[in-house]
Amino acid sequence: MMLGGVGARRRRGSSPMARLTNSHINSLDDNIAIIGDGVIRRSAHYGSQASNKRRRAVPGPGNDQESFALVETRPNLGDIMLEAAQEAVLAGHQQDSLGGGHLGRKGAHRLADRMGGPKKEENPPGGGPTSLFILTEDNPIRKYTRFIIEWPPFEYAVLLTIIANCVVLALEEHLPGGDKTVLAQKLEKTEAYFLCIFCVEASLKILALGLVLHKHSYLRNIWNIMDFFVVVTGFMTQYPQIGPEVDLRTLRAIRVLRPLKLVSGIPSLQVVLKSIIKAMAPLLQIGLLVLFAIVIFAIIGLEFYSGALHKTCYSLEDPNKLVKEGESETPCNTDNSTEKAGGSFVCNNTTSMCLEKWDGPNSGITSFDNIGFAMLTVFQCITMEGWTSILYWTNDALGSTFNWIYFVPLIVIGSFFMLNLVLGVLSGEFAKEREKVENRQEFLKLRRQQQLERELNGYVEWICKAEEVILAEERTTEEEKMHIMEARRRNAAKRKKLKSLGKSKSTDTEEEEAEEDYGDDGYLKTRSKPQGSCTGFWRAEKRFRFWIRHTVKTQWFYWFVIVLVFLNTVCVAVEHYGQPSFLTEFLYYAEFIFLGLFMSEMFIKMYALGPRIYFESSFNRFDCVVISGSIFEVIWSEVKGGSFGLSVLRALRLLRIFKVTKYWSSLRNLVISLLNSMRSIISLLFLLFLFILIFALLGMQLFGGQFNLPGGTPETNFNTFPIALLTVFQILTGEDWNEVMYQGIISQGGAQKGMIYSIYFIVLVLFGNYTLLNVFLAIAVDNLANAQELTAAEEEQVEEDKEKQLQELEKEMEALQGDGVHVENGDGTVAVTKGKSKKKEEEKKEEEEVTEGPKPMLPYSSMFILSPTNPIRRGAHWVVNLPYFDFFIMVVISMSSIALAAEDPVRENSRRNKILNYFDYAFTGVFTIEMLLKIVDLGVILHPGSYLREFWNIMDAVVVICAAVSFGFDMSGSSAGQNLSTIKSLRVLRVLRPLKTIKRVPKLKAVFDCVVNSLKNVVNILIVYILFQFIFSVIGVQLFNGKFFYCTDESKHTSAECQGSYFKYEEDELLPRQELRVWKPRAFHYDNVAAAMLTLFAVQTGEGWPQ
Repeated sequence: MMLGGVGARRRRGSSPMARLTNSHINSLDDNIAIIGDGVIRRSAHYGSQASNKRRRAVPGPGNDQESFALVETRPNLGDIMLEAAQEAVLAGHQQDSLGGGHLGRKGAHRLADRMGGPKKEENPPGGGPTSLFILTEDNPIRKYTRFIIEWPPFEYAVLLTIIANCVVLALEEHLPGGDKTVLAQKLEKTEAYFLCIFCVEASLKILALGLVLHKHSYLRNIWNIMDFFVVVTGFMTQYPQIGPEVDLRTLRAIRVLRPLKLVSGIPSLQVVLKSIIKAMAPLLQIGLLVLFAIVIFAIIGLEFYSGALHKTCYSLEDPNKLVKEGESETPCNTDNSTEKAGGSFVCNNTTSMCLEKWDGPNSGITSFDNIGFAMLTVFQCITMEGWTSILYWTNDALGSTFNWIYFVPLIVIGSFFMLNLVLGVLSGEFAKEREKVENRQEFLKLRRQQQLERELNGYVEWICKAEEVILAEERTTEEEKMHIMEARRRNAAKRKKLKSLGKSKSTDTEEEEAEEDYGDDGYLKTRSKPQGSCTGFWRAEKRFRFWIRHTVKTQWFYWFVIVLVFLNTVCVAVEHYGQPSFLTEFLYYAEFIFLGLFMSEMFIKMYALGPRIYFESSFNRFDCVVISGSIFEVIWSEVKGGSFGLSVLRALRLLRIFKVTKYWSSLRNLVISLLNSMRSIISLLFLLFLFILIFALLGMQLFGGQFNLPGGTPETNFNTFPIALLTVFQILTGEDWNEVMYQGIISQGGAQKGMIYSIYFIVLVLFGNYTLLNVFLAIAVDNLANAQELTAAEEEQVEEDKEKQLQELEKEMEALQGDGVHVENGDGTVAVTKGKSKKKEEEKKEEEEVTEGPKPMLPYSSMFILSPTNPIRRGAHWVVNLPYFDFFIMVVISMSSIALAAEDPVRENSRRNKILNYFDYAFTGVFTIEMLLKIVDLGVILHPGSYLREFWNIMDAVVVICAAVSFGFDMSGSSAGQNLSTIKSLRVLRVLRPLKTIKRVPKLKAVFDCVVNSLKNVVNILIVYILFQFIFSVIGVQLFNGKFFYCTDESKHTSAECQGSYFKYEEDELLPRQELRVWKPRAFHYDNVAAAMLTLFAVQTGEGWPQ
């Protein structure tokens, strides 16, 4: 049995478990070779003393000398080594299956073949269930059909057919009145072919699996049920007109469910979908809770607002003509101003009258006339889209006195609370699934590691005993002993290195480890090179490469690259529309300089590390792609002209700034967590795209060519596939989804006939916006929690290491002092550390004592004159610590807040404001007395625990001083004081007075402290967000600069046409007005990076982004 060189080949980039097995086997092989070498020498020395155990030297592959393998006839040792090798390869195979490690699977399969394994237990012929009561398991027809449906090319063909069917459905263009283009007529003929293919697939599966009666039959699978339903409805649509009142052409909308078959063919999508389905049980409970709330609020709205939105203003000249208030009709209360309710809308009785014969807002869709309309209106309100318009309409119809009592609780309970429970459920389920997967992986790793350790323990013990025997023998030479001791030293170093495995590593850390591995292998390779005339050259080249590799790994090289990235960022950021020619020329040449520098960096690192090691780093791969794209862009612009759209790749270089996370652990952990979630996000993105695709195709079948409104076809419609995709995506974001729903209902007959089509939009909002999009938020929340756990674990590890070092240092000092050596504390590090820990303990004890009893007076003098025994200070201390002092201040704060809310901001000199001003004098006096008492008791700022050493006291002092200064100028009556608007504006700081309650209410203070403590993580998120915002802004400037201009004359669309003057007609004016045509940018544009960032921020808020 050959034991040498079993695991000598090192595998880089493998997982921690795979590295563990390779390291163990490498160390064992070294020991075997050493022991074999020593035993062989002794055997050669003594000749024929090998009767019981034969030892034979076998030449093995070596680098600079021959290595020997020991052939042993002891069966136990051979079995142990065979099992150890098998476990090593199986452990690597297991890690490879879990997503990590690169051990070959072929070796694992060969070992499995040698070891043998459990074989499938085949059913006896004819023992399985029959298919369609005719075909048994051994029937040749059923065997062939089963072979066909399990044949991978058959599955791929079905998936390609589904994709082709989706393309055909997407190419259809719907015209008004049911007209069809020539292409649509040709594509409609292909439906029969697709239907035949899907029918053949269903028939084969039914023959192979059976229909429904036994387990694992065709209709026992949800995907097969959907396929069968689509096929059956497809045959029904081939005969659309059965009778005069039965039209089955609407069943063609079922065809859009065919893309869902893609989920059944892609396992990763099934996993994501199953995890969402597992969350359906708690989501259903939340859905029932939301439905219950909607029904309750709908019944309340039915009682309050039934029939209230049917009054509007009609013209006195033509009672059938509506009078608009602005751009649309508005509900009215009356046309008599003396009878109106407070805050209601009154028609102008000289030109119009208020009549109750209007359909209502949005053609009668928005109303509370019956439970169905009321539930739809309430659902729209809790989605927070257009609910303010409904509130204002009810105010116009009934007055603004009590309507807020209905709508504010509706938004708070329905939107802020209940719908956000969906995010909590999805986040919890996702975290559970992630923990299950991680626990399963950890268990498998631990089990494999334990099995490997058990197998290797006996082998290692035998090796150690053999080494001890050899060292104890007198015949062992000093050279052999040194050889064995060197092998022990290498094994100890490897074991020390194994302790760092299993921890999360950044890309830079992996790169450094790869470099170390490369250095070892490079050393071995250089030693194995043949001796000859080029030996000196290779030796010099090796030294030069080693020096380059050392330079690349230095901090100054790292920061040099970061500075280059920063300068490149500045050059990219200054680019803007209409920039001078010298700046354009400077940026042109600067781009070549930066490209050359980054190319030099790439080639230097590639030479120093080698191509394989270089491309193991994700940052290096990213740099190579970006630089290659920039080179291709330069070549293309020189040969063909134009940038070919690849100029946006320059902005991606700014992602290199993330390399600064090498020295920023919390930000590094956040970025690592985000990168680790990319697999889940990509699967979700594909599922989301499939969802959008299906609903876009369904919308084309339901509303294609029917959005023909009086004002023309709106921009959001379902006439073509690209516009339908954009419309569905807009609805998913929640922006103006209610407007699209109104248009869809009106296109289908209005509020009386088309309300059933609102189900399409409700389902799209519920499953798209509140389920699928919330899964992204759940992933983000889970990754943020994971990043915080990583950061906390690293901080704990650092603290533990510091404590251990401190303890070791203390033990060494005690030992030195015990030996009579006097140790002076030169820099006082230990003493300071001990002093700090003691101070912390004393502060904690003081806090506990303070919470238990009355606060003691500080042992410092206040304002240099008031000692702790001063009666004035003792009196102030007694007043401040009275049980009812804080309660009295809370009452004053509440009264001050009420007075601030009661002020009239419109009429500053009103009688109410004058009365409230006197109250404000009193409140300011109370707060001033409180501040003075606390200053006398605690002191100002110099000693610990003084007044201005606490944030809340600083805020109180600023508010009181500003209010006192403002009152001083007001009471002086001088013109300077009345005209000094800056001093008068200081009274605005009075609004901070309610914040004084936070300090006095422990639960509020705990919440505030929690918010403040979370700012540390928010800062990291903001950094990542701003960086991506900046990158997309740079891309937007390069793509859209100068494109967001318009002419004030809407009939002109180019700057060349936008010249001269034009006439502008107003509805209320008799004669037109002449104005100049002006070519100017829109409010949101991409002409420079700052404006682009503002535009992107407006888009990311989700409000008004379609415009």
